[in-house]
Amino acid sequence: MIVNNLRINKIKFEYLLKNIKPVEQIKDKQEITVDIDKLTIDEKYKPYIKEFVKKTSTNFNFRNPNEKLETLAIKPRPLLHTLIFPTSDADYNILNNKIYVGKNIDDSIYHELFHVFTTYKKNSFSLYSGFNYTNIHTDIARRSNEGYTDLLANRYFDSVISYMIEANIARKTEIILGEKNMQDFYASNNLYAIIKFLSKFSSEEETIAFISSIDKLSIYRNNIKRSIQIMNILSNYLVDVYLNVLIESYSRGKFDKADINIFLSIFNEEFTKYAFYNDDIEKEYLRSSDYLDITSKLSNGNFQEQLRKKVLTK
Repeated sequence: MIVNNLRINKIKFEYLLKNIKPVEQIKDKQEITVDIDKLTIDEKYKPYIKEFVKKTSTNFNFRNPNEKLETLAIKPRPLLHTLIFPTSDADYNILNNKIYVGKNIDDSIYHELFHVFTTYKKNSFSLYSGFNYTNIHTDIARRSNEGYTDLLANRYFDSVISYMIEANIARKTEIILGEKNMQDFYASNNLYAIIKFLSKFSSEEETIAFISSIDKLSIYRNNIKRSIQIMNILSNYLVDVYLNVLIESYSRGKFDKADINIFLSIFNEEFTKYAFYNDDIEKEYLRSSDYLDITSKLSNGNFQEQLRKKVLTK
């Protein structure tokens, strides 16, 4: 099922498909052995690092964490950074492994520490930060990465979510992939695995277009009409993928009819819990025709109809 308006330039699609490849996997558990107290970092920042390591060490296997800690620097945010990034209270320089923090450190430092531990410099021209892949020609999944990083910082440290729409899209994607898978893919920079998984229930072109469309949210952050348009396109794609996942699982006998309503209601609830930058966007979204179409798709009746179509076309 192709979602309306989820499109990508053919040349861009072919380039991304060719360049987004599996990265070197993290084979063994990367234990953190560095003595944080001996790091050349201001003492006031060390408790945050200790808390981060304590709460993430069980569920995440970060790549080369000791090397990153040994070279990490944390500095107060210069005025120039505030002028360049007025909506952010902190930022991370991936090239020199340095965090610049502002006054609201409790709401920002854990997000940036996730960036520190999920950075991977494949070579001089290719950089990974969680799901984000950057080289001299492209930059993809930046907003997906920011959204999921915000989601994790909120989940583990109760940090404020700044990338609200992106975090919601990331959460819905996580429901489809599974929380453990999503966290593992994030820690190991495995955007490729996400594309392969979603493509089993849509298409490679549609999946890459989905990820590229999330990046467009930064352009239209203050444009209510366009933001909602993009959100609906993304949401419709995820609903279609989710239905295909359920149909496939049901066809293989992984769960029965009694489970269907539970799965559908869980996903439907996520679409009514969207976080928004302002009330105007929320009101406009909840009364949009595409949103109503999404809630209709997540009904038991629609699931049964889609299942019937799949069975009849076998």
